[in-house]
Amino acid sequence: QEDRDTYLQLGMKYHEEGQLEKATYYWRLSAQGGSALGLFFYGIALRHGWGCKQNPGKAIHYLLNAAQSAVCELQSGVSQSTTVAKSELVLAIYEIGVCFRHGWGVPKDSKAAFHHFQVAANLGDPDAQNDLGFSYLHGIGVKKDVYASAKYYRMAERQGQGMIGNSWIWKDKYN
Repeated sequence: QEDRDTYLQLGMKYHEEGQLEKATYYWRLSAQGGSALGLFFYGIALRHGWGCKQNPGKAIHYLLNAAQSAVCELQSGVSQSTTVAKSELVLAIYEIGVCFRHGWGVPKDSKAAFHHFQVAANLGDPDAQNDLGFSYLHGIGVKKDVYASAKYYRMAERQGQGMIGNSWIWKDKYN
């Protein structure tokens, strides 16, 4: 437990310093120790090629494991904080949706992306709320629904993640 947390912190430190190879090395060690956040950050590093060879297929594996690990932490009470475990889960679910939207490591699937955005949005993630609003507005992975779009865009904006040009969402007709 202690080693994986130390490795996670070292990964964060090196990432902030722009030393991506070192950051990814320590995130991999943290992931191997079973840290949900280590799994998450190593998965993101693999997806984007941060300090390692880009590998979207392997990345989705780590992101799925991060989500599963966070669920286990929440269910078992192992996590030091349910808030931390929940935020780990939400991050992983959202990023899995992004993988499905772009076809990174999985076949492109707008319905699967929509589903993951919806779960993360309903758990409070403002990025997912914006992506869900966009999906509803344009009918991507779901039937077009401007009322649902406005609802999710409003949720994101209330958390400080508003989108430029979205003043229409506050019109009474979208209540």
